[in-house]
Amino acid sequence: MNNPLLVMNQGDASEARVYYCAHFVAESLGFFAREGVNVEFTTAQSGGHTIQGGQVPAVLAGEADLTIGGPMVIMKNHQDNGPALVCFCAAVAGNPWYLAAANPQPAFSIAALRGKKVVDVGNVGTASLCFRWLLEQHHLAEDDITLIAGSGDIQQDFAAVAAGEIDYALHSLHALAPAVASGELALVQSLSPLTGAVPWSAYIARPEVVAAHRPAFQAFTRAIGLALAWLHENSAEKVSALIAPFYPDYPLPALIEAVRGYQQSRIFADSTQISKQDFGHFSDILQQAGWLAQPAPYDALVDSRLTDGRE
Repeated sequence: MNNPLLVMNQGDASEARVYYCAHFVAESLGFFAREGVNVEFTTAQSGGHTIQGGQVPAVLAGEADLTIGGPMVIMKNHQDNGPALVCFCAAVAGNPWYLAAANPQPAFSIAALRGKKVVDVGNVGTASLCFRWLLEQHHLAEDDITLIAGSGDIQQDFAAVAAGEIDYALHSLHALAPAVASGELALVQSLSPLTGAVPWSAYIARPEVVAAHRPAFQAFTRAIGLALAWLHENSAEKVSALIAPFYPDYPLPALIEAVRGYQQSRIFADSTQISKQDFGHFSDILQQAGWLAQPAPYDALVDSRLTDGRE
């Protein structure tokens, strides 16, 4: 008997980030097939940080069964009374954004940003909101630092930091790693330990699709669990060699740098379970940052039955 097929939309090219690599690991090592499901990867033509852009419209239109993205999107969607969506499997369990500078700063602290210029290179909603929240937690007001929106040209922004025209770059390690591996920039702070444990990214689907194909979604979730364990158990070099074909234009030294950094910061989820406590913490951050008007309801937005053994 052939395994059931799930179609997963990965979003546009900007969504193919290193911290989303668990499904590539599962595919490469045959975990999907072993657990009894086939997965077809598709892409979107344009990006976006809400349900109107990127990979989510394909799920809502029935063109894809699932996708991967930020739970903040479905939190906001629920608040706005949008179409029902649920997270059902963890992928990224921490803030994958970093601060980088022209030179290493071993004694760096967030307080060191006072009076400095920081370029928010990616201008990505979740990261920008969380960074502003972090500043508030460290008693830094908006006028205590100069926060500059990215120019849209990553290399230009990185060059400005390398030249000392801007003090720090804020971006994901996926984006920063090539500049770090080449020696252009140096990492000074992972934002994951400062933000705390949050379900930054998860696999998302429509609840009626999960219900209709529950065995396939359970198999998918088991395979991702195996992939996450493998990511924690193997070296950055071994992980990078495995996933390199999925990042054909990404230099291998940079890929190793990114994987190693994400392993050290515990960015890859420890399990497929989306913690209610971590979900609540993320909801609190987004509410304090002004993205949400009220707490996001865990039970309405997370289908934990695929990971806790219940049918």
